[in-house]
Amino acid sequence: MRMLLLFLLLPALLPAQERLILNAPRYCQYWGDSLETELYRFESAEDVPQVVARILGWAGRPEANFELVPSNAGSAVAVHDGDKRYLLYSADFFYDLNPLETHALLAHEIGHLLNEHRFDACCRRGEELEADQFMGYILYRAHLTDSASAVGMADWKRDGAGFGSGHGVSVEERRRAIAQGWSRGETVLHTRENLSFYDNKKSDEVAGLKAFPWPPPTCAQRHTPLQNLSSRFATLGEVNRWLCKHLDERRYWSRSYHHLPGGFALVTRLEQFRPDDGRCMPEPQRWVDYPAVSFEGGIMDYLKALIFPNKGYFRIFVLAVTDRNAGSSGKKIGREEARKWLDDATSNLPYEIGLQSVTQRHFVEVLVYEFETRETDRKCLQRCAGTRACREHLERAGLKF
Repeated sequence: MRMLLLFLLLPALLPAQERLILNAPRYCQYWGDSLETELYRFESAEDVPQVVARILGWAGRPEANFELVPSNAGSAVAVHDGDKRYLLYSADFFYDLNPLETHALLAHEIGHLLNEHRFDACCRRGEELEADQFMGYILYRAHLTDSASAVGMADWKRDGAGFGSGHGVSVEERRRAIAQGWSRGETVLHTRENLSFYDNKKSDEVAGLKAFPWPPPTCAQRHTPLQNLSSRFATLGEVNRWLCKHLDERRYWSRSYHHLPGGFALVTRLEQFRPDDGRCMPEPQRWVDYPAVSFEGGIMDYLKALIFPNKGYFRIFVLAVTDRNAGSSGKKIGREEARKWLDDATSNLPYEIGLQSVTQRHFVEVLVYEFETRETDRKCLQRCAGTRACREHLERAGLKF
């Protein structure tokens, strides 16, 4: 009788399970080469949800863009499946880990998810380093260890498995990425404790970004394609990825980042355009910094252009993401100074800026600066006013923000 009663009660004593169906998952798994063939959800687990909540809080993302699922996965797995993202974890795996190991492994996988990584082979190496940087940032914020032990998580292993040198990333590269994240954690904590650090003029750099002149130089054509960014984006990092997607589609691959009050400025490379219709010059003439000679007018026009100087028309786009309206400084800018915006700046948005939340006040404003090379002496000067409105420049360049 007792055996019969135990048999009847056994299903109620076992953890509740529900089949988790994944259609075409791409993933990063700390431990093991492949996902379980049959994945199940479990009802609850201890500790891990609290650690995840703390990590999201330090990241400025209290609302996750993924679903946390206790499951029969081997360890911790970041999954991208169509338009859904999951963080799968095994309670048994995390049971024996110490707090440093738990925070490190979860932070790496959450870094993939918050940055919306797709786990494509072409981009996987960069995605791994980005997740490692996020891990370093979180380990600093968690105050669980010193920098040396945090960096040592790059080659931490369990049962012979670990992050290691997978996906073409060496252990030493992972160490550097974690160290960079740790350093950025130190910077962001300082700047958040001293908010005026963002707004005053005492420093030329914030979080590694040089300050963009704000109010901006005069004679820019301006257009505001998007206001109230909080209606579409949660963080400045999401806004940045949206802007970069549009820039990549039109081959604006060389660009730089600068600090702005409440946000950042993204500056494109000096580009040559056609004065008659505003379209980009064909490549490679598009990117040369002297008046390009074209074959389109026939051989006589081409030979004439080789003998007699011709004009050249250039532009630079500045994509300002900020919550502060500003007029212009009243000062003009030369081409060489504008080129330094690209040459003397970083090509990546720092984590601590990307993690900042956007508000209803945040907006995207595009500024375009035009320059013209004169026929007489070939000097390149800023045009005031420009050949066309900023919105028309964007349309002719194929940028549809």
